Amino acid sequence: MRRQLLAALAALTIVVTACGGSATSSPSQAAPSAAASAASASASAAAPASAAASASPAGFDANAISGPVVLSGWQSSPAEGNALTQALLSFQATYPNVKVDYQPVAGDYPTVMAPKFASHDVPDLFYVNADYAQEWIAGGFLAPLDDYIAKSAFDTSQFFPGYASIFKGADGKTYGFPKDGNTIAMAYNTALVTSAPKTLDALVTLAQSLKGKSGLKAPICLNPGLDRGLAFLYAQGGSLLTADGKASAIDTAPSKAAIQWYMDLFKSGLGMTASDMGAGWCGDALGKKSAAIIFEGGWLDPSMTSTYPDVKYAWAQLPTGSSGSPVTISFTVSYSIGADSKNKDQAWVLLQYLTGKDGMTKWTQGGVALPARKDVPTPAGKDVLAASSAFAKPGSGFMVGWPAVQKAFQDAFTAQIQGKTFNADPVITATKAAIDKALAGG
Repeated sequence: MRRQLLAALAALTIVVTACGGSATSSPSQAAPSAAASAASASASAAAPASAAASASPAGFDANAISGPVVLSGWQSSPAEGNALTQALLSFQATYPNVKVDYQPVAGDYPTVMAPKFASHDVPDLFYVNADYAQEWIAGGFLAPLDDYIAKSAFDTSQFFPGYASIFKGADGKTYGFPKDGNTIAMAYNTALVTSAPKTLDALVTLAQSLKGKSGLKAPICLNPGLDRGLAFLYAQGGSLLTADGKASAIDTAPSKAAIQWYMDLFKSGLGMTASDMGAGWCGDALGKKSAAIIFEGGWLDPSMTSTYPDVKYAWAQLPTGSSGSPVTISFTVSYSIGADSKNKDQAWVLLQYLTGKDGMTKWTQGGVALPARKDVPTPAGKDVLAASSAFAKPGSGFMVGWPAVQKAFQDAFTAQIQGKTFNADPVITATKAAIDKALAGG
C-alpha cells in the first residue's frame, strides 16, 4: 500500500497554484516553481519514526542543543535566496552550536521528496506547501510537534489562524508552522483606475467603463482556477465545504451563483486569462498594460520592480461581495520536521527560531513574504496585503485531496471558456464529484 501511494506521490500532476513553490513569490500561471500534489502513504510504515518524534523532549533547552541540521526546500528567486541567507545568518549568531546545512531542491519538489520518504532518508527540516500538507500528514511523513511546543513553551497564539490551521492533522496535533504567508488583493494601474472599487458591483461597473479603452485586451486579468476564484466564491457567501468540513457545499445556491458570476466576467469580455492575453501570468498582463486590474499576492512587487519599473500600480483590498464582509484567500508554506528526520532536536531549534518573532521578522523584511504572525512588523509596501491576513481564509490545503479538487474545477472552468459555453453547471458537477471523492477517502 505504501509503495503504491508513494508512486502516486511522484506521479500525480496538478495545476499550478498561487503559492506555487512558495507562499511568497510564485505567480499562478508562470511560476518560477510549481506547486504539485502529493498522495498520502500508509501511516503504519512511518509510525515508529512518528512515535519517536512524539516522545517528550524532557527539559528541552534550545541553547543546550548542538550538532548539524539539514534544511531543505525550494528557492524561487534570488530575492528569496538572499532573504533566507540573512535569516540563517541571524540564527547562527543566536544558536552558534547548531550548524545549518542548507540543501535547496531543484525541480518539482514533491517528486524529488517522494523517494526520500520511501527510503526514510529525509532532511531534518523542510518546506511543506499547504496544497499537499494534509496528504503528507496523513501519510505519516511529518513529525508531530506538540511535545516540543509544550516543553519549549513556544507561543503559538500569535500565528494568524488562516495560516496555522493548515498544518493541524485530523488528530488535532501540529505538524508544522507557517514560515510566512501571502494574501490575494487587487492591484490596479493607477493611470487607468483613479479610485479602487470597494464592492464587486463597483468592480463590474468600472470594468465596463474600461472595456475597449487604452489598448486593453480586457479590463481584468483573471485565472480560471480556485487559486483566485475561491476568493470570489467566499465574497458572495459561497463555499466548497459545509461549516463542519464534512460535506460539499459547492452546489448550494450561493456557490452556484458565485461561480456563474465569475464565469460571466469572461463571457462579457470584462475578464480574460493571462494566456489569452498573450501573457505568462496576470502580473505580465498588468506590466504590458493588457489589463488594468489583476488579483495577485506580494510576489507581484519584485516582479514589477524588476521587469516593469515604469508601470505605476497600487494595491487595494479585494472588493466586498454580497456576503457583506471583507474576505480573501491566503497561501502558506510550513517548516516541518520529517518523521524520519535524524536530528529532530536541532531541527526544532531552527524551526522555532525561523517561525518565531525574530526569525520571521528577519525573513519577511527581505520583502518576499508577509508575516504569518501578528507580532511581526509589516514589510514596507505590504500594508494592504498584510491587513488582509486578519480576515483571510485558507486558499488551499484545507482538505485532504485538495489538488484533485483544484484540478477538477480548473479543467472544467477552462473547458467552458474555451468552448465559449460559459455554463457554471458542468464546473459545479465536476468539482462536487472531486470533493465527494476526497471526503470519502478516494
